[in-house]
Amino acid sequence: MIELREELARASAMLDVRRFDEASALLARVVSAEPESSRAWCLMARAHLGAERYTEAISAANRAVSLDPADEWPHRLASNALVHLGNFPDALRAADEACRLAPGYWQTHVCVAQAALAGQRPRVAAEAASRARALAPNEPDVHFLSGKVSLARGQLAEAREHQERALALDPAHSGAMNELGRIRLRRHDTAGAIRHFISAARATPEERIYSRNIDVVLLRTVSRTIYVFTLVALILIWIPAVTHLDRLPFVIALGMAAGLTVASFAWIVLRMPREARRLVRRTLRAPRVAAALALAAGGVAVAFGLVAFTPAADLTGVLPVAVVITVAARLAAFAALRGAARKHLGVLGFVRLAVRPGDLADRPQGEHRRAAQQAVDGSHAEDRGRPERGGQRPVDRVPDHADAVSGEDAERADPGE
Repeated sequence: MIELREELARASAMLDVRRFDEASALLARVVSAEPESSRAWCLMARAHLGAERYTEAISAANRAVSLDPADEWPHRLASNALVHLGNFPDALRAADEACRLAPGYWQTHVCVAQAALAGQRPRVAAEAASRARALAPNEPDVHFLSGKVSLARGQLAEAREHQERALALDPAHSGAMNELGRIRLRRHDTAGAIRHFISAARATPEERIYSRNIDVVLLRTVSRTIYVFTLVALILIWIPAVTHLDRLPFVIALGMAAGLTVASFAWIVLRMPREARRLVRRTLRAPRVAAALALAAGGVAVAFGLVAFTPAADLTGVLPVAVVITVAARLAAFAALRGAARKHLGVLGFVRLAVRPGDLADRPQGEHRRAAQQAVDGSHAEDRGRPERGGQRPVDRVPDHADAVSGEDAERADPGE
């Protein structure tokens, strides 16, 4: 028994430092020798979660349930894995069972809130988060999750209060920093959002989602700049036909539109932290981003040239062609940015990026979904308080399991996802 306890302590320590494969190998030997150890199977589920083997995590958690039906921990582990697999109804049922078995543990209510939020049931999530706050008013993860729930319900001021409270309790809580960035995005404060994402990345450099959220915001800024520029160009194209202006004022109007667009983009960049400005330069030098800007500018220049050098009598036939060229240039630019998103962000599509840049920032942060995995009092008290760092998808659906979250733009990045 002493040897078993020592082996399980070793495995738990490995999980704390994210050595998931080593922990899995050790636990495989443990459960082979002691197949009736519920705690060993729970730790095995944690190891599979950390290594993103969610189906195996569910199997291990279910084995622990069969060995100790009165323990709530394996139900929370199963709920966490089911959320990652997108099976939100079953995830909520598993979380509810954990809550039924241990209604006095704030972790079980947080688990319910996480599953409900992932399943787009904000009212259920809000009720569970409220119960968790009543049980643990000074637990930073409780306020972190409460803020995510408030943000999902569009309550920005309340969401900000919860995340600031989480940071007051734990100044290194990178998840709360990331969520404050998402809240800034909802308020269209790009520079403020990037500041929070950079702070999150500094606090937890191994969590890649935070740096991705920064990239999301930067690419969104470029996409919006292209959108505004081509929209203004479409409006200006019609001016000669309506006002019968000479070519010179028309060319001046084009130059002013381009200048104002560049100035607006520069103003946004200058408000960003110094580190973000370096990232902007890197982003603009990326081949696909540079190609997107060239396509937009080139298409607009060609359209304006057609209109400017066409006799007034022939403008009616040329204007539709100029409009088509401008729209085609914008679509081609967006296609290039989509390629940039796929290259730099991996799984993000440009449509989500351009319209919903906060998706990444919405995914559940791996660093701070501890409540869904760590043990509490009872037969597994040895693991109480150990931060669970693994097995989490990067920011809230997430869009941030939250991890990823709903988008910032379609009401609505986070990044940001």
